[in-house]
Amino acid sequence: MVRMRKFMILLSVLHLAACRQVVELVDMKQMAPEVPACAALQDCWYDYLPALAPYYCLKTRCAIRYHDPEMQLGYWRVRHPSPPHRVLMEGRGDTLILHRSFVWDGMSVGRTELNELLPSLLHDALYYARQGGAPVSRREVDQVFLRACRYSGCAGCFTSYAGVRLFGGFFGVPPGGVPPLVELTTPDTPAAELEP
Repeated sequence: MVRMRKFMILLSVLHLAACRQVVELVDMKQMAPEVPACAALQDCWYDYLPALAPYYCLKTRCAIRYHDPEMQLGYWRVRHPSPPHRVLMEGRGDTLILHRSFVWDGMSVGRTELNELLPSLLHDALYYARQGGAPVSRREVDQVFLRACRYSGCAGCFTSYAGVRLFGGFFGVPPGGVPPLVELTTPDTPAAELEP
């Protein structure tokens, strides 16, 4: 009985140590050197701003229209939670329109490579829309991520996909984040004007 108790205590200590290592691994986010180098180019589509906020150091410079014939987003519009409630993105069936200045943090775990920026942007944007109640399933968002990874030529697509399927719910809500305002639209609703 005493041996069993010692074994259980040892097992608990090992479990806590393993959890701590996982947390440290998860917290270690890096950008590949090519990411800030590309951001410095005049015609790049994003800014690299590590001083903006911890881990949230990427921001779109222009509007992005992403079309995927397999995507099933429905029709909705996401507005910033604070006045003047500018439009951040729109789901229009098989197209996602992201307006300028959307902030995201690259891949949730490990090092973000240049070709992983678009998949991570789409995934983070759609998770944020879900926070506000956009009618798109987590499964659909994760499948959009997988297809974008394939399209971008990311290494380890299925490993990354397995990671978001298993743990995406834990990383999908930024700490202290205020959910956006979501309004449902229809196919007849015109898209919001893009900011210059």
